[in-house]
Amino acid sequence: MIPLILTFLAAAQLAGPFSMKTGYLPRRLTVGDRFTITYTVTCANSAKVLGPFSDSLDPFVITGQALKTKTHQGYNDNVYALTFAGFKPGESVVPPLRFLVQAGEKTDTLASDPVKITITSVLSPQAEDINEIKPPFAFPNHWLWLVPAAVILLAVAARLGWVLFRKLRRIRELAAAPRSPWDEALAALDNLPWRGWLADGQVKLYYYSLSEILKRYIERRYGFNAAEQTTSEIIASFKRLKIPFPFYDEFLAFIRRADLVKYAKYQPSAAELPVAIDVVRGIVLRSRPIANPSGASAAAAGGAAR
Repeated sequence: MIPLILTFLAAAQLAGPFSMKTGYLPRRLTVGDRFTITYTVTCANSAKVLGPFSDSLDPFVITGQALKTKTHQGYNDNVYALTFAGFKPGESVVPPLRFLVQAGEKTDTLASDPVKITITSVLSPQAEDINEIKPPFAFPNHWLWLVPAAVILLAVAARLGWVLFRKLRRIRELAAAPRSPWDEALAALDNLPWRGWLADGQVKLYYYSLSEILKRYIERRYGFNAAEQTTSEIIASFKRLKIPFPFYDEFLAFIRRADLVKYAKYQPSAAELPVAIDVVRGIVLRSRPIANPSGASAAAAGGAAR
């Protein structure tokens, strides 16, 4: 991999107990090239940093990650070097990544800056594949029977080519289509390393991640900015927008329980912990749109996924 020269944003005096800087030096990239973005989290020596977390990085993938901690008097610089690769030509944005900073009983969230990336295609913009027209030549009469056979073969080949073209176009359309809100949420739940977190006693991180996945699902499913709202603001949005969410009480009960764990030192029982992820999965599964909905009730249950 070609080494990537990194640069940090202009340093600013720390205005609080923690801060974040994002660094990336633009260069010419083609499809599949790797590039590195650095995320520097500055916090007190006693604070603990968790992350990074992200809902979706499409069309990018992370191919490598390294962490280096620089200790100073009173604070640490935690430098995360993440290596990415992109496979979609054009201009795209690496979305913000989130980091959790735990200082004593307080947990705060830092979000990085989005990074604009331009990827060029490896194909030549000008293909010189047109040959000069050859002069006509005499065609023997006894070969004329080959003409109908050639026409038939060309027709069959054209038909097969058209069928193959339609299949490939359909595959590309399906690959380019974004995931549905419920598929994205279920995939995030399946990829969550929650058993390891619970084994390490990371109960707050467990409930934080579940609530973020659920709020992200509600945001995409019903079309309002739930991921950035508090529980009170989400309740107000449901009432203001008059959203017909049949599992509103169950959703609200889980979000409030997660707030108690994250902010009020509530410690769930050992039996309650593994059930929490099943509660979130159940809300997502049962609130998906009904296939081929009909009637006013089905339309109300379907909501407004975006």
